[in-house]
Parts: sequence; structure tokens; C-alpha cells
Amino acid sequence: MKKHFNHTILIIDEVHEIFLEKLNAHKIIYVPNINLSDLPEQLSIATILVLRSKLILDKSWIDQAPKLKLVGRLGSGMDNIDEDYARKKGIVCLNAPEGNRNAVSEQTIATILSLLTNVVKSNNEITDGKWLRKDNEGVELKNLTVGIIGYGNIGQTLAVKLNVFGCKIIAYDRFLINFSDEFVKEVTLEELQYQSDIITLHVPLNKFSDNMVDLEFINRVSKPFYLFNFSRGKVVNTSDLISKLKEGKVLGAGLDVLSNENLSSYDENENEEFSFLTKSENVILTPHTGGLTKDSFKLIAEVLADKVSRCIITK
Repeated sequence: MKKHFNHTILIIDEVHEIFLEKLNAHKIIYVPNINLSDLPEQLSIATILVLRSKLILDKSWIDQAPKLKLVGRLGSGMDNIDEDYARKKGIVCLNAPEGNRNAVSEQTIATILSLLTNVVKSNNEITDGKWLRKDNEGVELKNLTVGIIGYGNIGQTLAVKLNVFGCKIIAYDRFLINFSDEFVKEVTLEELQYQSDIITLHVPLNKFSDNMVDLEFINRVSKPFYLFNFSRGKVVNTSDLISKLKEGKVLGAGLDVLSNENLSSYDENENEEFSFLTKSENVILTPHTGGLTKDSFKLIAEVLADKVSRCIITK
């Protein structure tokens, strides 16, 4: 007897096998290595599309998927999906921010501690045969105020974890109110800029956050501070950050994301900025790995599969 499939699920990025297992009642086309030139043919028959970051799913791609009913993002950020246009076409958009919130929170703390205690700097010096104890005197997190911008899944998880260090934790979120609890105090952006020794960014990329941290933002911070970006590269103006690192207003930065993460495409100015960041002793760069662990790879797939299943059942 021929098996009947309710949906055709097209998966164009790598996903943990648990996703395939949970949705095996449907026809699955798993092509994580597909070329974009071959994508239109598969999109024409897909009712569900699952992706990570291979594709900017804009109007032109959505229009090539006439049967599409649902888009699932393997991760939290939705900035590579035109959600407004998708909704106009009756397409449901889902993501799985619960899947990597612990991973991002842990790497944020690891980077904060590494910068405050000069772990990377001193390791590089020892590699060069230098044993400089006093020059690598650290700063204790316990005595600092951490300002979290963006109090969603990651921001909330981060606050719980930071609590054990005894530091003061404050948070601002443009879209949330009345969220103060035993872990965090809700403040305005102005209050956060006034109080913070550390500012860590966990916001989605949208019209409000694009280029949010620029010269004006940094100048409004009342004292020299450390900046950490584990959201999207375009949230921070790289040129302005470098200017303030040179000036000393920004004491150090931990960046898991960059405005342009395709290093081979850099123009002369981007190469100069990247060179400065990589050579700065008070800057730690990681290649957008904040939410990338073996554990989160599985959990993201599991969370998204469950959401897709529930959406299919209720529709």
C-alpha cells in the first residue's frame, strides 16, 4: 500500500536526526548541501521549509514556493526571513530560541570572565615566552553591574546564571515590562547606560536594533564599560566601537558576531577594522558559535520538530 504523506518537508540545512524521526510521518526532502540554483524545483513542491542561515528567504524565494504553509528556523534569529510577506501569504513562521539559550548564556559568561581576567591575552603572552603576572591583574565580576539588553529566552537564562557570581544584574527590553524578579531589576535604557560596567546584547535584529550601539549610544554610557555582542553583528557599529576602544571609553569587547561574517568578501576598510580587532588585546572574537554546541544542535531540532508537529495538528 502506498504511504500517504500530509506534508512535504524540505530541509536545506543540517539538522539533528531527531527532527527527521519526529516528523517521519511526512515526506521529507533532506538536502543540506543543496545549491541555490537547484532550490526552485524543490521549493515548488514543499509545504514546509526548514532552514538555518543558508538562504535569505525574501519575497522572491517565497513566491517560488506556491504550496508553502510553514517555515521553520533552526535557531532563534529570524532576520533572514521576510516574516511580514510570509504572513501576507498565509505562511506560519516558527523558530526555536529555547534550543540554544543555555549555550549562548554559557558562552557569554565564558567570554566575560575571559576578558575580565585576561585569559586570552596572558595565554598569548606565555606562548611568546612572557610571564607577566602584574600586567594581567584581573577584575572580579562580583563587584560589577551587568546590563542585559534584550530580556527574552537568552537574556532571562543569562540572568539566572549570572546571579551565582553575586554581581548586580539589570535589564532593558523595548518590548517587555514588569519583568523584575529575584534575578534581575528592570530599568530604562537610560538607567542601564548610567549604571552598567558591562553591557551585553541579546536582541533580535530589526529596525529598532540595527546600528543601535553607535557613537551616540556609547557616549551616553556614564563610565568606561565592557561590551559583549551575542545577538547580530549589525546591532553594533563596528567603526564607532573601534573609535571608542581606541579612546578607552570601551574597556574591552567580546564579539561573537560581525556585521559581515564573510571574511573573504571584505573591502579595504573592513580588512583594516578586522585587523584592528584581531590584534587588540582587549577584544575577544568568536565565529558566531554562541549558540553552537552539540547539545543545542539536538535541542534546537527537537524543539522545532515539536512546534511544527503542534502547528500541523492545530491547523
